[in-house]
Amino acid sequence: MRFWASFEIYKLAFPAANICRKAMEPLLNTLLAESGLATFECEFRYVPIIMPPEMAVRYPARSRVRRRERVYDCAPQLAYEIFVSASFEEQLAEYVAGIRSDAPNLAKLGASKDQIAEFERVLSQAAQYILANHLDQTRH
Repeated sequence: MRFWASFEIYKLAFPAANICRKAMEPLLNTLLAESGLATFECEFRYVPIIMPPEMAVRYPARSRVRRRERVYDCAPQLAYEIFVSASFEEQLAEYVAGIRSDAPNLAKLGASKDQIAEFERVLSQAAQYILANHLDQTRH
């Protein structure tokens, strides 16, 4: 299993969201490669939509499964204000919540309940590690 991330994002939210992405993407890929999911053939592409409320209606959530390609495109809407003004802990929690909310959809690519639970555990492990090692990050 492989994790890939990008954004559909309004510029003011980009710096904080990108810190979350840069922390999560490589760590999650490392942990997935070391887990029982290493042999699960799937790419989880995470492209959260982070737009101000007045623009969000034009950018609806649009997650979907591409069975032939073994790809899950996870594109939930995340709370813009969190990435503009909240703490790093809240930003990371929102970023992870978008991934976690779609984890059950991995079943559409053949993931078992145990594999989905393992993905959620690995995701939690990554988030805990990031928080433990990035608490001194300054936010603006």
